[in-house]
Amino acid sequence: MATDLSLLAPLSLLLPYLVLYHVLWSMMATAHLHPSALLGGILLAAFWTPMGSWMQVRAPNSAWYAQPSVLVASWNVHHWRNRTWTEDSATVSEMAKFASELGVDVLALQDVRRGTDAERQIGEELPHRVEAYDLALYSRYPIVQWDRVDYPGDSGRVGFIWADVLLPYGDTLRVVNVHLVSTDVDLREAQSEQAKAGWWQSAKLLLRRMIRRAEPRSVQVDALAAWWAESSRPALVLGDFNDGPTSATHRRLRELGSDTFIQSGAGWGSTYRGLRVVPLRIDWIWTSGDWKALEHRVVKQRWSDHNPVVARVTSN
Repeated sequence: MATDLSLLAPLSLLLPYLVLYHVLWSMMATAHLHPSALLGGILLAAFWTPMGSWMQVRAPNSAWYAQPSVLVASWNVHHWRNRTWTEDSATVSEMAKFASELGVDVLALQDVRRGTDAERQIGEELPHRVEAYDLALYSRYPIVQWDRVDYPGDSGRVGFIWADVLLPYGDTLRVVNVHLVSTDVDLREAQSEQAKAGWWQSAKLLLRRMIRRAEPRSVQVDALAAWWAESSRPALVLGDFNDGPTSATHRRLRELGSDTFIQSGAGWGSTYRGLRVVPLRIDWIWTSGDWKALEHRVVKQRWSDHNPVVARVTSN
């Protein structure tokens, strides 16, 4: 059975705006000494816990760590094209250089286009690579085994990949690279629809597309969760989940792991650049077992519509 209630899936993205509305409402009511300020305070207290998955009020953690740790990153590279979908060899080279200079030990890429020079450039820094679907995993350390897992009903065209990475201090880290089905938000298409049919019709079409995509995404996350629950070792799950942090997708995965942003992130942690006024954190990193996050950060860049997410994890 699909995890998501498809009608409610897009509405989970509205939580930050509901909280902002109640903050403003409570401030106005308090200024006028109106009893409704108490109701506003109660509602804000109720929203406090779920808002922790959207925003963390703490200073970024950038300390030096004595214990052994692994620096990992996830980045949707937009087919090695920039946000306007123009492409040349310089764009590919610049993006690959940026990926290499993240300085991570394990790099999970989504929306990968094969046959570009990016493979060679990143491979100079991270020589061990496995790939399937639109996914690629690069590692500084040897990959001792890996596999691909098809999502049900997709005829082997879509799935996730996992790899066991042998770390220099003898431990083995299982890494999973995920790209769930998109919400199907295309700004150029939305603008064209709005020009033709008006903003209300455009909004209805957008909501209908988002609801339609929520159903297969919930099937995919159920398949991922079933595999994760049966994994023979704790897994580090990275990728583009195309869902908000108060969604059923996030709640389902919280049963199995811990979000590195909630563990050690700061601020909004927004990763998607396509909607400037909406703080969308749809790229996640999850730890499980003894693994935990020492730091979590989002790195800004100017090409892809997703910013990379970087986390430092340790099992000690």
